[in-house]
Amino acid sequence: MKIKSTIIMFLLASTLSVAIKAQHTQADWAKHIVGNETTTFNKIIKNDQAMIATGFWFLGAEFNGITLPNHLGSNALIVKMDFEGNVLWHSTMTGDGYDTFYDIVQDSDNNIILAGWSSSNESIEINGVTVYQPDMEWTSRGVVAKFSGNDGSLLWFKVINPDEEYHELTVSKVAVDEEDNIYISGYSNVGFEIEGIQFPYSQEGWGSLTFLAKLSSEGSVVWGTQFHFVPEGDAGWSMPRAIEAINDTIVFAFQYSKPVHVGNDVLPYEGEGYYDWIGLVKMSVEDASISKTFAFGSTQDQNIADIETDREGNILIAGFFTSESNFSIDGLSPMSYGVEDGYVAKLNSEFELIWLRSMGSEFSSRCFNISISNDNRIFIGGGFDSYTPLYFEGHKLINAESPTNSLAMFQVVLDENGDFEKAFALHGQNINSIVEYKDAIVLDNEMVIAVGPSVDTVQFIENTLFYSDHWAGFLLKWNLSKEFYKIFFEVTDTEGNPLENALVTLDEAPNPYNKHSFYQINQGVYNYQVSLEGYITVSGETEVIDENVTIPVTLLSSTTSMGSPCQVSVKIFPNPASSEMTIQSTVEMMQCQIFDATGKRVFFHNVVSNSLNINTESFPDGFYVILVNTITGTTIRKIQITR
Repeated sequence: MKIKSTIIMFLLASTLSVAIKAQHTQADWAKHIVGNETTTFNKIIKNDQAMIATGFWFLGAEFNGITLPNHLGSNALIVKMDFEGNVLWHSTMTGDGYDTFYDIVQDSDNNIILAGWSSSNESIEINGVTVYQPDMEWTSRGVVAKFSGNDGSLLWFKVINPDEEYHELTVSKVAVDEEDNIYISGYSNVGFEIEGIQFPYSQEGWGSLTFLAKLSSEGSVVWGTQFHFVPEGDAGWSMPRAIEAINDTIVFAFQYSKPVHVGNDVLPYEGEGYYDWIGLVKMSVEDASISKTFAFGSTQDQNIADIETDREGNILIAGFFTSESNFSIDGLSPMSYGVEDGYVAKLNSEFELIWLRSMGSEFSSRCFNISISNDNRIFIGGGFDSYTPLYFEGHKLINAESPTNSLAMFQVVLDENGDFEKAFALHGQNINSIVEYKDAIVLDNEMVIAVGPSVDTVQFIENTLFYSDHWAGFLLKWNLSKEFYKIFFEVTDTEGNPLENALVTLDEAPNPYNKHSFYQINQGVYNYQVSLEGYITVSGETEVIDENVTIPVTLLSSTTSMGSPCQVSVKIFPNPASSEMTIQSTVEMMQCQIFDATGKRVFFHNVVSNSLNINTESFPDGFYVILVNTITGTTIRKIQITR
């Protein structure tokens, strides 16, 4: 690391060029579902050799040279690919209604289990073969399916019907344990049963109740449970957000709209039933008995989008909250930036908060997914309005792309302690462009495979534009190996007291939140200026080569005496100096300090004399400021050292 500094003291200005660039990053490659109507990828998983993604399409469509059958409504696609995007096999679920898989996991044999729903009236087909013929019209039912990981053939298919026609039941989350037992969760607005286990609808009015069930590896039900609301007030609604099977425990996250019974606890709720509160539950895999609950929210809107567990069994959660609301987790409120902001938090296995971080822009920003790398680093995917900057804990990460761009996707990388490492963005080309980041997997070499949909024109690959006038599913490989750096300024007065209100600009760009630090720095030369009312402004230059840079800056009071000749006379010679200089004063000196061009103090000496000799052989060439404290005041002088 190398730092070059040029002093421009006493409010001298300089012409600065912008060196901080937006981290807009194209993909190595991208694959798309191209169809006549809405398409998307919504989930992706991996094993050591391949990845498996699921999504849906409407009407006819094509993916990577595969012609998908033309059916009304939504139709589910499951595709297994190598990490270079080559298709190994694909499977489909089709019908005459809405047929979609929402979640996907794999067991110890690399077989694929999916959870979703179907509203078809006539038949449900897997790979063109009828697997179920409904006996209720205009009804949504939950589906669970298991496919071979080797060739995509169907192993079994399970349907869960509501008790009445014209109602809705959805299975939206699935997990698997070490013994290949399967855990499903969903919600319904009517009662139902699974192989004799009853799930009653226990409230009056239109709402929904969350349920969980354990299935064997062959799909037979083992147990089932529900979360019921308190009876007072209007009907409530709830839905699952994530389920994880960890050893002998299930960790479950859901959203709800009024106080709800979970085991012996009643999870609280504040507000009028319009917003999501967030509940976390820990239960036994054996019998669904509840061992721990935790709830958080505010009187405004918030959600939880994803949870993951790290290598130590800690729980990572992410979502969004309403800015400047009373949203908090375990009593701690995240920093706000705009209208909606994203959050990520780490809890231990007992749901005790370890840390909480926020990210956002001047409008809406949300976190959508979490991935944990093999070295326990945390990858947060989300979206933001790209015509304003994206911030993390007050640090600007991504510059605004105003006025040409709209909603972009971002990737923020943290270490296991929640400290920021780097960030990337991928946005569209036009004001109507949207790139929505649904899910991701992280490979060992800092490659990310990301999935979601886009609208309008997006440059996924450099110099290649992709356009769709409706939502179009993408699957891309994103290289996140680029390194970025940070610049920190330690600003103090001559007594060493921190000056927290000092304004630091880097290449004319201030940081409005954390004024003394700058993230996402590329290698290069940067100009800076440090100012504060009542102090002399310091300007300088620093070069970032291969590591973070810390710049100590000492600001001198502008009201300090400049040594009026009628009070005191201070002489410094020779000037310029080379190996030695002498300071002489007409009154006794008490202290001498020397500061370099960056404001760093390089010399300090207590003096009880009218004369002082200083060896300057170790001082680099450049300009310096000398402060001489005498019994009558402080004198400031400039000197140049050159050889």
